[in-house]
Amino acid sequence: MSSTKFIAILPQPTQPGDKIQISGRISEHAEEFSINFANEANEDPQSVTYRFNWDLAHQKLIEDNKEDDEWKNRKETEFDTFDGPEFALEFAFQDDGIYVYLVSEDGRNLVTHYEPQIDLQFIESVQVCGDVEKVTQLTFSYN
Repeated sequence: MSSTKFIAILPQPTQPGDKIQISGRISEHAEEFSINFANEANEDPQSVTYRFNWDLAHQKLIEDNKEDDEWKNRKETEFDTFDGPEFALEFAFQDDGIYVYLVSEDGRNLVTHYEPQIDLQFIESVQVCGDVEKVTQLTFSYN
């Protein structure tokens, strides 16, 4: 995967009820991109609470977490609902995990639910990696 394109440090620790919405545009011949909720604010974190990896080339989602520089708890789901260069995703943090929604003018649709093995409060940054041309919006909503 390509290098990190965007890093934002969270203004406060993530808690159940919080939401992060991120929108952007992928590259013309994009194959994949990921949004990582890292426990460090550098380009190569050793610990990631949650990675949402959209493998466009193979039409699937890959979700996992990273501990001591090793990816663990991998979950793969077939997913082919990408229709254009723009994306808008909402990550809703709850007691039972992270809910991911596709956001559109018509509302939001649940994409996946992931139960991370690392506490949400350890997340320090949100990172966008891969075939993303630019991030157009990042919104934090705290409970």
